[in-house]
Amino acid sequence: MLSFSKIIFTALVVIVVWQGFKLFNRAKQVPKNDQPKQTRSEKKSKAGSAPQEMEKCPNCGVYHAEGFAHRCDG
Repeated sequence: MLSFSKIIFTALVVIVVWQGFKLFNRAKQVPKNDQPKQTRSEKKSKAGSAPQEMEKCPNCGVYHAEGFAHRCDG
């Protein structure tokens, strides 16, 4: 049979274990100050290609990368 003291004891054990896991996980996380810094070239490579200026073709109205050849179909 469950008594009041057994319920309180079980609740305290659960709370202590829960707080222990929180403390353990917090210790595993590396603070933001200790993480290695990214250089600009690393950031660019992660972001993909750099944006390019676009220009509109006067004949067909299609936008293409500035400085690259474009052939109108039509």
